Amino acid sequence: MLTVEKIDLPKECPNYQVMDESRKNGSGEYIPDFNALRATASCDEERAYIDSVEKRIIDGKFSGFHWNMVYITKMACGHYEIFQAPANEHYPLNEILKSAQDHAATSKCTHCICNWQRT
Repeated sequence: MLTVEKIDLPKECPNYQVMDESRKNGSGEYIPDFNALRATASCDEERAYIDSVEKRIIDGKFSGFHWNMVYITKMACGHYEIFQAPANEHYPLNEILKSAQDHAATSKCTHCICNWQRT
């Protein structure tokens, strides 16, 4: 399991989860603890987004994450989006979250960028 020393997290920290090897599925991809993500969500809209990500995995439309960390941010367009990153000694948690915060403040979500229909 990844050990994280006491760090200074960004003031408005995104909802995140660092996963250990026990969260890998049979294909070697990480599956977050969606209940834990919902428990730390900032609002009902974020919880609904987490539900939609979980449903995509259950329905077989998405198989999981390659990196051991996921984070959910509210993008500049107002929609939520989930991202993944490698959290380890080379990519410190506080730097990942600060970068996520900066990116979310200035970027639209994938749906808005690609003009996809929301389902």
